[in-house]
Amino acid sequence: MVITLTLTHLPDIPVEAETITPSDFVGKSMSAIGKLPIHQGNKSLSLDEFFEIDGTPGSTVEDMEILLVGDLRRVKMIGRRMNGGYVTIRGSAGMYLGAEMVAGRIHVTGSVGSWTAAEMQGGNIQIEGDAGDYLCSGYRGSPDGMKGGRVYVVGNVGRDMASHMRRGFIAVKGNVGENAAARMKGGSIVILGDVGGRMGVQATRGMIFVAGQLESMFPTYRFSGVARRPLVDYYLHYVLGRRPDFFQDRDIFDAKWLKFVGDFAESNPREELYLQEATNHEFVQEVEE
Repeated sequence: MVITLTLTHLPDIPVEAETITPSDFVGKSMSAIGKLPIHQGNKSLSLDEFFEIDGTPGSTVEDMEILLVGDLRRVKMIGRRMNGGYVTIRGSAGMYLGAEMVAGRIHVTGSVGSWTAAEMQGGNIQIEGDAGDYLCSGYRGSPDGMKGGRVYVVGNVGRDMASHMRRGFIAVKGNVGENAAARMKGGSIVILGDVGGRMGVQATRGMIFVAGQLESMFPTYRFSGVARRPLVDYYLHYVLGRRPDFFQDRDIFDAKWLKFVGDFAESNPREELYLQEATNHEFVQEVEE
């Protein structure tokens, strides 16, 4: 069952709408859905003050889909703590989309704001545009960022992506800003575009694959050799099977890769960083015996 929310006017002040999740809609009447609380500044308002609401609510979270239409860049927290069902956004969305998400699927045809999928635990988010800063990161002072789930971004991602990441999977077709994967402790990241500097600072576990150019390499990462590795092929084919549109050509599947391990400024580092040799040949070094 699908409930359609059409934005009637662009909010002058951003709106916090964490009640826009399938679990908050399921089993409610249309009038009750319209009266769900959202917040604008210090005011508590109702959903129907900003959205035209139409459709039929589902009886379970699994058969509940929310379709949002309009420019939602000033609507924050859509799908926060979502634990099942589907959310489709025809347009762009504001900050904290899918933050702390546990299960379900979110698909955005446009771009998303900062802190999307922050501390995500499970589920699937597909972003056809760009993503802001702090994608899949932990909140300020939190020891953990993304703990599970999958996120795919067709466009570019801002800075500080995947800070404190512990588990999960991220694939980015475009470029990623600086300071990605800081203090990473697990999970896997595939980046087909370029990456800014300071990637993987204080990271201790996990795997990162960069097909584009890395701006700079930390001296605390140790070069481990050049090879075409089955592990790289596995992750590339994993993305190919789910998002074939991420690959403009298939030459990447015949490429050689540079492997680095670090961050050796930390104790017992097991972070693995793979760079495509053709775009990062300046990082080739002699392998230590």
